[in-house]
Amino acid sequence: MIYIADPTPWLAMYAHPLHTRVIPPAADLQNFLSEYGASQNLQSSITVECDQSLQALLAQALATLPDSLLNTLNKSVLGIFFARGIGASGLTDMVALGDGSHNIGFVIVLDSEAFQQPSANAWASWKENSAFSPVSNIQIEVRIAEDVQDQRVQALRFLLLHEFGHVLATMTDLCPADWSFPLPKLAGHFATLCWQTDHGMRIRPEQDFPHHEKVAFYSQPHLSATQGLDLYRDLARTAFPTLYASMNVQEDFAESFATFVHTQVLGQPYCVSMRIDGKTVFTSEDFWSSARAAEKRAYMQHLLEHLEHADANHHFQGLAPFLRMSLSGADLRAHTQSLLVQANQDQDNAVLWMNLSTGFLCLKMRDMGLAIQAQALGLQRLFCRAANCQPPRARLLMIMTPGDLSENTPIDCLLENSPVELLYYYATVEEPLPSPMPDHDAVMVALSDSQTNRALLLAVQAGLASHKQPVINPAHLLPNVNRDQLSELLQGITGLDMPRTHKLTRSQVVTRLSMQAQADPNDPHTLPGFPLIIRPVGSQAGNDLARITQAAELADYLKQVENTAFFVSRFVDYSSLDGQFRKYRIAMLRGQPFICHMAISSDWMVHYVNAGMYDAAEKRAEEDQFMQNFSVFAARHQAALAAIYQRLQLDYLCIDCAETRDGKLLVFEIDHIMAVHAMDSPHLFPFKAGQIAKLQRAFEQYLYALQLQPLLESA
Repeated sequence: MIYIADPTPWLAMYAHPLHTRVIPPAADLQNFLSEYGASQNLQSSITVECDQSLQALLAQALATLPDSLLNTLNKSVLGIFFARGIGASGLTDMVALGDGSHNIGFVIVLDSEAFQQPSANAWASWKENSAFSPVSNIQIEVRIAEDVQDQRVQALRFLLLHEFGHVLATMTDLCPADWSFPLPKLAGHFATLCWQTDHGMRIRPEQDFPHHEKVAFYSQPHLSATQGLDLYRDLARTAFPTLYASMNVQEDFAESFATFVHTQVLGQPYCVSMRIDGKTVFTSEDFWSSARAAEKRAYMQHLLEHLEHADANHHFQGLAPFLRMSLSGADLRAHTQSLLVQANQDQDNAVLWMNLSTGFLCLKMRDMGLAIQAQALGLQRLFCRAANCQPPRARLLMIMTPGDLSENTPIDCLLENSPVELLYYYATVEEPLPSPMPDHDAVMVALSDSQTNRALLLAVQAGLASHKQPVINPAHLLPNVNRDQLSELLQGITGLDMPRTHKLTRSQVVTRLSMQAQADPNDPHTLPGFPLIIRPVGSQAGNDLARITQAAELADYLKQVENTAFFVSRFVDYSSLDGQFRKYRIAMLRGQPFICHMAISSDWMVHYVNAGMYDAAEKRAEEDQFMQNFSVFAARHQAALAAIYQRLQLDYLCIDCAETRDGKLLVFEIDHIMAVHAMDSPHLFPFKAGQIAKLQRAFEQYLYALQLQPLLESA
C-alpha cells in the first residue's frame, strides 16, 4: 500500500488519458519504492525514470486493448510508471490516504531493465528461465508473438495485461481487505477453482504437483533446468495456465487474465517448449481450449462480459462486440438481458437502447430489435464508436439506414480496435445527412441497395453532390451490386462466369419456367433450363435459395415459398475433382483483392458456418494453405478481378465466388454489406488474423491518404 498525505496531485491524473500518466506527481512513489527495495533486500536502489521510447511503446500497447477494459482502467489506474532495479518485470499497488481512510486508485510500475530484451519472445523466455538454474544442453523457450510481430511492444502488452489482472482482482473475491475500492464487484469465486480458501489459500490437492512450492521467479532459483520436463508435464495436468500462475492465488488470477485476453481476445500465441541436446521434448498445448481450463474459461468470459456491460450504457458498441461474443460462445442472451435491465433504468439513453437493439437482432428477435432501434432513433440518429486512441487517426462518417443487421456495411467488424473513429448516422429521406455535420475526414455510404432504400439512396446522393470530403462507395453506384443488374454488368468478361440473373414474377415462374421450350442459349433473354437456381427477390444469406432440377420440384418450391418475385439463374456445377465445393470470399479495396476466407463443403450451397470448417482440421489446413498462397489465385484471375472493379467502380466491396473446372472465376454475389472479420478462434484458425490484418491496415492507410486530398474521385 502506498500512503500519501495530499491526494490532490494524484487525483488530477485521472483527467489525462491513461497512456500519458507516466510521471508521478509527487515523491510518494519514489519513497514507496525505496522502502520496497529495502524489504526485498535488493542490492541497488530503485529509481523512477522517464524513458520516452518506453512511453511510446506504452501508448502503442494500450491502443490495441479492448475499449471496455481500458474504460475500467481509466477510472482506477492513477498512472503507469517505469523504474530501474525492481527485481521483477513489474508490480501493482494501491494508493491510499495516510490515515487509511480512503483508497484513490492503483499505480503500476514496470521495470525498464526487463525491456532491454530485444523481442517479446526473448522477454517471455528470459522470465520463464529465471525460475531455473541453467543447464547448458537444456533450452526453455516461451513464444507469445508470431515471428512477424515479435517486438518489444508485444512483451509490454502482455506484462500490462498481467498487472491489469491484479487491478481487476479487486472486483472479485480476491480483493484484499485493505484494498477496498469503489469498483463494481463480480459474482462468482475465482479462488475456489484451484485453491483451498479455508486453509490460508493453499493449493487444492487435485491441483498440486511435485516441487510447486519451489517455483519462484526473478530471484535465486530453487529448481534446476533438469527438473523442467517433469515439472511442465505435471503442470499440464492442472488448471494453471502458466508455471508463474501456480505460485499463489493472486498470480493465478493475473496470469489467467493475461493469457486469456492475449490468446482468446487478441489472437496471439502462448506456447512453452523445451529442448534437450537440440531435440524438442516438450511443447505445451493451448491451455484455454483444453478441458482443464473449462471453469476458468467460463469465469474469464463472464469477467469480460461484465466489463462490457458496465461500459455499454456509455459507449456505442456497433456490431463487432456482439459478433465476437456470438462466435466465441459467450452468453449473448444474458448480455442482452443485462442491457435490457439497464435500459429500463435509463430510458432516455439512446446509446444504451441502440446497443440493446443490436443484441436482440443478433439473437434473431427481429421485431423486438427493430422496435427498440426505432425508440433509440427517436432520441438521436448520430452515434460514435470511438477509436482506440485520442485523438483518432481518422474519422469516418457512415451513412446508414435503420433496419436489420444485413442492411448496412459492418465496417466496424473489420476496423475493430482501430485508430479510426466511426460516426454512424441513420439517415431518412427528409434528413439524408446529419445537421450540423460532425467533424469527419471521409464519408462512406453504407446502406444496402435494396428496393426499399432506393428513395433514400437518391436523397443521400443529392445531399452529397457538393460535399467537400471524399465519399467512399457513392450512392449512385450501389445499385450496381443488385443481382440482376450485376449479372448484366459482368457479362462478356474473359475468364469470368456469372450466370445471367432473371427477375420474374410468381406467375412468370410458373408459366415460363415450368413449360418453357428449348431456346437459343446465347440469347440473353433465354431463361435457364433445369437445373436452375431460384431465390426470392430481396432474400439474403441463402434464405429460400434452392436448386431446381425438374418441374415437379419447382411446383413444390412454390407451394412452400409465398413470395411474389424471384431471381432465377442457371446452376453451375463448380465442384472440384474430389466432389467438394469450394467457395471464396474476397474483399476488394480500390481494386486490390484480399482473401477473407475459403469454405469447403459437400453441399453446393456453401456457407462458412455450416461447411464443417470448425470440425475438420484437414479443411482448415487447406484454407490456411490457400490463404497463404492467395497471390497465386489473384494473379490467375487478375484480369477478371480488374474488370469487376472497372465496371462496378465501388471503392470497397466483397465477392463470394468459386473457380469452375475450366478455370474461370465463377461469381455468385458481390456486395458491400458482407461481414469481414478476424474473430474466429485463434486456436482453430491461427492463420486468419494475419490475413484480415492486411485488409484492415490497407483500409486504414486508405483513410489516412484521403485526408491529404481535398477530394478523391471514386474511379
